[in-house]
Amino acid sequence: MIELQKIIDFFNNIEFEVKIEKFIVPNAESDTTFKLNGETIYADLRTEVRPNHIPLFLNRRDKPLLVAADYITPKSKETLKSNGVNYIDSYGNTYLNLEHLKMYVEKDNAKPVYNVYSEVFTRAGGQILFHLLQNPELINEKYERLAEISCVSLGSVSKTINGLLKEGFAVKWDKDKRYQLIKREELLEKWVALVNEKILPSHKIGNYRSISSEHFKIKDISSRLESCWGGEYGAKLITNYLNPEQYSFFTTREKPDLTRLFKMVPDANGNIVAYKSFWKPESTKLHYNHGEAAANPLLVYAELMYSGNQRNIETAKIIFDEYIKPDL
Repeated sequence: MIELQKIIDFFNNIEFEVKIEKFIVPNAESDTTFKLNGETIYADLRTEVRPNHIPLFLNRRDKPLLVAADYITPKSKETLKSNGVNYIDSYGNTYLNLEHLKMYVEKDNAKPVYNVYSEVFTRAGGQILFHLLQNPELINEKYERLAEISCVSLGSVSKTINGLLKEGFAVKWDKDKRYQLIKREELLEKWVALVNEKILPSHKIGNYRSISSEHFKIKDISSRLESCWGGEYGAKLITNYLNPEQYSFFTTREKPDLTRLFKMVPDANGNIVAYKSFWKPESTKLHYNHGEAAANPLLVYAELMYSGNQRNIETAKIIFDEYIKPDL
């Protein structure tokens, strides 16, 4: 009943009178069911919804589904709406496409839900997790080495490892004080949001466009692990499944080299987003296809999942099943 009351509170914020009645549907996939103006609704109640959560709501058996959350990111609202998934947040931002009720309210004033301070889910912590999720055994590596390959301070490594222990993502498992990373799928889900919201923005060089039809051919440079493709083009190199429209480029090279070597020019509307690599060259395994380098599948997966694009999400699932899940 607490969940239903929260949904009622959400609807009270839209300044439009609706009738909500408690109604239990046996064996429903959704934990919360009710009648909205006489129509049966299946609800998924969450604290927040981000783009990487969208696949959880698509192709649900229980319909019509209502995603109800304290906070739904703007991109998530856009993706839910484009896929015909109903939603409402704590500020009354609403999309309903029901049989007897059509409604779209965008107040544009919702605020993120801020969690208790975490020593793990910080920018530096996310850069360390990038390596731990690829190889969980690295949690027992010397702190100096973890700091070096993650491009963070020694203190950040100590805080992150301690945070993993305190927040239940790592345990000591023998008398030699060796650690084991646990709840890795949950950790990955949180990292997907972390890398897109904190790490990538802080390492962004800028938007570019290509001035050469050969701008993908960076074989001689990528072979030295200095540059690689992420996002949609990285996914194409890994899976041969996606026709890219947007491009992510990671490099240790300096900004002038983007034009001199890669034939890219700054363009605020350009479809190539260039980032400074947040890992040490040779510390992470790249994926090669005919000499071209894609970023580690973990990073490509995170970018695709967060995009909210259905085709990207389908490709991300392929990458997850083949390259990520076996190591979790």
